[in-house]
Amino acid sequence: MKKLILSTALLASGSLMFSAVSQADDLNYISGGFSDFYDSDFYVEGSTAIAPNWVGEVQLTDMGDYSLRAGAKYFLDMGADQQFNTFLKGGVSHYDFVNSSDTSPYAGIGAMTKLSQQTTAIVDAGYDWGLDGFASVGARLRYAFTERFSADAGFRGNFNSIDNEVHLGVTYHF
Repeated sequence: MKKLILSTALLASGSLMFSAVSQADDLNYISGGFSDFYDSDFYVEGSTAIAPNWVGEVQLTDMGDYSLRAGAKYFLDMGADQQFNTFLKGGVSHYDFVNSSDTSPYAGIGAMTKLSQQTTAIVDAGYDWGLDGFASVGARLRYAFTERFSADAGFRGNFNSIDNEVHLGVTYHF
């Protein structure tokens, strides 16, 4: 399983080197769909630019009773002349179960880029201090059908006995 996760991360990050420029409107969206993470069925997330180089983000998943993540990304090299945009991310995660809950910080680093006119790739790695602490590596592809609507597919490999995640959904860009 670790070889699959590492291979996915390396392929996704390698493809960043051959891509076009990312656009700022990729950061203002609301997305939702199917999520396979423990007993989850759906997720809803959103992101919006809140200041130059800063993007706020929120994600709700029906894992356990629910899980909620709220935080921000700081883009280190955002701009039209960049081949890909790297970011630092951080925030607070909350996992709620019938008999317990856990709230903790999370942090990470990642990059996003356009692979083609329609396809955006997002890769990241991070650490969440919740659920006794776990590291993760994720890759997501977003394919635009129109300027406003796109489909998302993503995989996140989690470590320290935490289930891996699969997301399939649709995104509306505003």
